[in-house]
Amino acid sequence: MQCILGKFAEGFYTHLCKNNLPFISFCIHILLQLFLIINYSHAGNVQPKKEKYLPDYNVYHNLSTIKRTVEDIVFRNWDYMKLDYTHLSREGRPQLLIRVTNFTGSTSSNIHGSTIPATKLKVLLSYGEHSREFLPVETLFYFLKRLTKGLREPKDSPEETYSRFILSRLDLFIIVMVNPDGRNYVERTGNYCWRGTSTGVDLNRNFDWNYGGPGSKAEKADEEYRGEHAFSEPESLVFKELVSRYRFDAFVSFHSGIRQIYVPFADTRSKSIHRSPENVAAMLQLASKLSHSTAYKFIYGVANKINQYTADGTIFDYMAGVKKVPFSLAIELWGEGDHKGAQCFDLFNPPSHALQDVVETLQPMYKALFTYLVDWKDRQMSLELGVEFLAPSLTLGYVLLVAVIIVTFIVAVYNRLPPSLRLVPRRRVVSLKTLSSTFTSLKLT
Repeated sequence: MQCILGKFAEGFYTHLCKNNLPFISFCIHILLQLFLIINYSHAGNVQPKKEKYLPDYNVYHNLSTIKRTVEDIVFRNWDYMKLDYTHLSREGRPQLLIRVTNFTGSTSSNIHGSTIPATKLKVLLSYGEHSREFLPVETLFYFLKRLTKGLREPKDSPEETYSRFILSRLDLFIIVMVNPDGRNYVERTGNYCWRGTSTGVDLNRNFDWNYGGPGSKAEKADEEYRGEHAFSEPESLVFKELVSRYRFDAFVSFHSGIRQIYVPFADTRSKSIHRSPENVAAMLQLASKLSHSTAYKFIYGVANKINQYTADGTIFDYMAGVKKVPFSLAIELWGEGDHKGAQCFDLFNPPSHALQDVVETLQPMYKALFTYLVDWKDRQMSLELGVEFLAPSLTLGYVLLVAVIIVTFIVAVYNRLPPSLRLVPRRRVVSLKTLSSTFTSLKLT
């Protein structure tokens, strides 16, 4: 609507100029400029603001300490973690892909080279899509440190049991920093409102699910700028490659800014035609479990219903709609939403002194997520095995039934045959008189 009004005002201004109405033209020109300013400010503005508070990098991880922390955790737990540097941003920074599972017995150092049983639950986790959202990756580090600490606890202790459960039942793929260039831009410029990549693209509008719809923007200055075309950004390709290589059971994209849990779909067309993914009931059940797993209160539901806006080209819609991943969620971990007086860093991240308490409070959500998904996987495997066992047993039953019918038929027919046609040799009947004569003759001789 705003674009239509802008074009109308611009056309009207041109008409006045052509008809030599300079004063009115001047007034309309001023109004047009004011409109453009208002329109720009209404759009997702990523210009810096005066922040209420800033991150203390002795508490929060910056880009370099994120990389060092990941390397330290992985290298100290090589039997359970592998790190891949091959997925790179536009400016060549690694996105830091970690695979977490029990690799014991594997001789491969390649993240993709190890053979993991298909029965393990495969989950893809995504962090750092939006560069101003610092909190999500901090919750990941707390989870990983708790996981590895549990390996060193006494056997069968709660901590050791939890770690063993994760490593034995799950095959986790974790993209630690999806958008390292954007994060670098935030740290370098001090603009904590910056959301996109180094070129301003919102990666969460760059995917091939209703790409280019009104729930995204074509203007480069807008925070929802979708890029030139679907998958135009190198940072998006890691998702495309992983889902083509592996069959994931679940995908979760972590964000911050409000406490909400989104189930697909978020796009404009799905809202208009009331489209839902096949597994939406189970997704909503999982979202409900997660919403009650911590001390925080979360709102959950289908994204295009609980939000006042639609979002086109999102990653989690693509996973559910195109790749048919059974569970695909976007979780906003913290915040009160956009409100009066909010700036940028405080809108998406807690103050440094509260960070530890926030990440600890959020940890039960990870356990609830994995527990629910493992239970679901077990039920799926039971159903599949039940069908496999049922099919052979039915086949054997049919074979035995046919065999019994055939044998019964043969016996019935055989009994009705005349003696001369039966397979048993004819018995010779010898009278007692004949036998007596035979024995007498033998005695005489």
